[in-house]
This record gives sequence, structure tokens and C-alpha cells, in this order.
Amino acid sequence: MQTVLEGERAIPVHGPYDVAVAGGGTAGILAAIAAARAGASTILLERGGFFGGHIATQLLEHSAGWYDANGQKVVGGLPDELVERLKQAGGSPGHVTDDTGYTRMRLPVEHELFKSVVVEWLDDEGVQVMPQSPVAAAIERGGLLHVICETKSGRVAFAAKAAVDTTGDADLCARAGCDFHPMDAMQPVSMLFKLGNVDHEAALAYVSAHPEDFKMEAGFPDFSGRSHYNLWGYGSLLRKGREAGLLSLDRNEMHVACHVHSREAVINVTRFAADATDTFAMARAEVALRRQVREFTRFFREMIPGYEKSFLSATASCVGVRESRRIRGVSTLMDDDVRKGRWFTDAVARGGFPIDSHDAHGNSMDGTEHVPAGYDIPLSVLLPESGPNIIVAGRNISAERRALASARITGTCMAMGQAAGTAAALSALGNMPLRQLDVSALQDRLRRDGAIFEAGGPAQRG
Repeated sequence: MQTVLEGERAIPVHGPYDVAVAGGGTAGILAAIAAARAGASTILLERGGFFGGHIATQLLEHSAGWYDANGQKVVGGLPDELVERLKQAGGSPGHVTDDTGYTRMRLPVEHELFKSVVVEWLDDEGVQVMPQSPVAAAIERGGLLHVICETKSGRVAFAAKAAVDTTGDADLCARAGCDFHPMDAMQPVSMLFKLGNVDHEAALAYVSAHPEDFKMEAGFPDFSGRSHYNLWGYGSLLRKGREAGLLSLDRNEMHVACHVHSREAVINVTRFAADATDTFAMARAEVALRRQVREFTRFFREMIPGYEKSFLSATASCVGVRESRRIRGVSTLMDDDVRKGRWFTDAVARGGFPIDSHDAHGNSMDGTEHVPAGYDIPLSVLLPESGPNIIVAGRNISAERRALASARITGTCMAMGQAAGTAAALSALGNMPLRQLDVSALQDRLRRDGAIFEAGGPAQRG
């Protein structure tokens, strides 16, 4: 490959801040607010034009991971405050029962309101926000980490005592020279879309007449009078659509999240095999997924009852990623830690969503396992084993693949974000490297702020 030599240049430096958070998704928002609440001067850097992560960019059907299979709450603290802000703004009804029985509860969110609610909250907490600021490089100098972003004003460096990587793809850790687990297999990328003008009465009439076509593990629910409902199925119609030549993608199920009052439905069905860290692969995914969106829009109009007069009202703003880089951490969250509901002495958050792994090449999932109880997420899986003063939160944690397939869910990511932001603030304000933090002091602070974790007890490890 040909290369071009870029000359040296002087990059303006802003700060120093106590904490810089890279990535303004669900984990990053909570990390920045947690750091600011702990008294740290905080800046939040986001590559896109708005904040909110997969909930906002992907039109995510619901936020999940807040309760375990026993109905025990596993996410609290600042994420709960976000739910209350959404409810007050009319952006969510709060937690509702999962009709499919796959998990216990789901949190429907009005995507456009969500963007405004979170950025207003960040501003209220005194967090400096920097949209359109993707991470381009990282330089450690003079006891500070300089996070360099490629902005509309050119390259700008933001100096901080501690940093949080919530980019999803561990972009900051990669630029800072951290080590990663091998990416020998990855879940597919996707693009969710929203259909408007849905006749939900007709759609539910079909569901009631064909219960065998849907997964309803908790029993067939009563949909009457509901403002939201969700479906997992339509396998027979997907096969017919494929046979009729309407669909190039072979799928035997899809998830449809319905908003009755607005006559909308969010559709999760597209997929494409791509390495999310390869910009050329992601470009190919963009083309392929938007083609699939168009095909499925036509398919819904022609073959799904209740959608005859529907139209494509919104698509995800970018390709959605389930799995990419995972740091090599001080320790690793193992698949069996999730399966067996383990507790950890250095616990800082808790998960409980099923193991939910999608097949990049097949027509369904490559792994779904119910997790019988909640499990702890230890601080040590958020900390890179080497490199500068960085902590991570979200799908870039140190985890085995099946463990990540549970922990990557938005509610769990928010809990990890609160933990990481609080840890970064204590590190910066106490002039203590993250890997040398007093775990007990961090846990005390998190408990005071409403976070949920067990930290010790049966089946513990670490």
C-alpha cells in the first residue's frame, strides 16, 4: 500500500480537565455525569452530531438489562435518574413487561426526545460537551493524557488526568496502545428502521390468529389497551417474502417494537458481516444494509397485515455495531461468570440480560442462553492491563464473547458508565492511578449514589 508522510504540526491543547470521556453513548453519558457529580471537571467527546449512542443513532427498540431473570433490579443509581427524566419529558412510559418473555422488562424510549433530554442533563451537570469530535490520536505527556480529536476546527487536543473510553470500539484505547483480545469472530452489524402509519389493530389481529408464529415464552399476553408492545417472530411470512423474491436476506425471525399512539414500529431484522474497526468494511455495510431496509419496507407493505399503508419514517443514522474490540484487562469477565451469577470482591456494577449472540452468516442467532440470576461486573474488567490512565465502559470491556453478549446491553452499559466515571473522578482528584484505586472507597461512593452490585458472597471470584 502506498503511503504519504504527514508533517509535524502544533496542536492546540484545551484543559487540563480532571476527566475526559470519549464516546457520548449510553455508557459515556452516565460516565460524564458521574464524574461531574463527584466534583471532577469533565469533558465529553463524541464523534457524531448528537449524544445518545445506540438508543439515539440506531432507533433502538428498547433499553434492556435493568432486571435479571428473577425480576430483581440489577441497574440503579444515575440510570434510574435518566428514566425519571425521560418520563417527566414524555420520552418514556418507564419499564414495561417484555411480551416475548426473553427478558423481564424493557424500557421504550422516544428517540428524538432522548437526544434532547440527555444533552440538557449533561449541560445541567456542568459537563462540557464536544460533538463532532472523533478520537484521532492519544499522547501521554507531563502526567496528562492528551486526547486528540479531528474537529471542524482541525485537530484539537484535550488534556486530562484520567480518561474514560466509552467509544464502543475502544478507539481511545487503540490510539493509546492498549492490548486487546483477538477478534476471531464478531456478531453482525445492523441498521434498524422505523415504519409509520401502522394499523396496530390489524397487526394484532394477525398476531392473535397466528400465535404459533411468535415467541411468547411468558404466555400469550393481552395486548388490549396497550401503548407499547413487542413481537419476536413473523418467521412464516419472512420465508414467504424470501420465496417471492422480495428479500435478498434470509431471516427466520425479527424483532418488532410497536408504539401504538404514534402508529409506529421499530424493526430489527437487517444484518451484515463486517469488522467494525475496518472503515472500508463499514462502507460496504452501509450500502448493503440500506438496500435491505428498502427491501424490508416493501416486504412489510406487501406481506405483513397492518402495514399495507405504512411508510419508511426513519432509519438509523449509522451502521449499528454489536461487537468489536475488547480490551485485555486486569482481569476478564468469563462466560461462566455470567452463566453462574458470580459475585466479585471488586464489583462496581451488575448485569442480568440473557446471553444474546447473533450469527453474522446465518439466518438467526448463534447463541441464546437465559442467565438464571444477576452477576457482578468487577472493576478489573474495566481497566486495561497496560497503557495510560484509562478506564473503559460498554461493549469494549475485557470479556469473553458469550459474557459480552449479555453485558453489551444498554442498561448494563449505563451502570458500567456510572462506575467508570466515578472511578476516573476519584483517580484524578486523588492523584491516584486508576489501577491503584482504593476499591472500597469507590464502592462506598457508588452505593451512596444508588448503584447496585453484590461484592462478595457465594460463587465469588477475584
